[in-house]
Amino acid sequence: MLRVLLCLVLAGVARAEPPEPPEGKLRHGRPALIGTDKLREFDALPDDRKRLIEGAIAVARDSPWLPYLFGGSDPKDGGFDCSGAMFFVMRRAGLEPPRSSAGQFLWLKRSKRLIEIPVEATTLEHPVWKKLQPGDLVFWGGTYAPVDGRSINITHVALFLGHEAEDGRAVMINATDGRTYRGKKANGYGVYDFQMPRAGSKGVLLGYGTPPGIAIRAE
Repeated sequence: MLRVLLCLVLAGVARAEPPEPPEGKLRHGRPALIGTDKLREFDALPDDRKRLIEGAIAVARDSPWLPYLFGGSDPKDGGFDCSGAMFFVMRRAGLEPPRSSAGQFLWLKRSKRLIEIPVEATTLEHPVWKKLQPGDLVFWGGTYAPVDGRSINITHVALFLGHEAEDGRAVMINATDGRTYRGKKANGYGVYDFQMPRAGSKGVLLGYGTPPGIAIRAE
């Protein structure tokens, strides 16, 4: 009898794992994943930034496919939304972020850690990006129309990972549906190209900065 009960308990634990989402029901496939050994700046980073980035990548590496899921903030939910992913990985790193992307933006702003992007910054070569470091949060507005009464139109957030050693490609990790990595669109939590929005896009890059609890690197 004890053996039967143990089998039932173990079966219940197995069923509690989030299932692989059916690919046929999603518009785009599983996102890319890269290791820290592929990131050009990683070895020179301070330990706190390394831990944050390693933890963010580990969530994608060690979980089943985590598709974009509005309201998701834990792998047990079966997926993430953008701010839910950042909320989860930052809390795992010992930080105390707000839950929403707008809240995370204001968290940096109140801490005087936010660098806002001027409208004339249309390429990543603009001087405003010179202070961007691996482990910083990056914020967009206008990617959708929020209905939760937020006081500021911040609608997407990602974690900047740095540049790939292979070719200098700027990359980030986040939860999304339809962004690309090396020209291929994907759905879910993983690695994507970090790039300026295309001309005519509704989305606008609005700011970036170091999360409170992570040391700001000296220039």
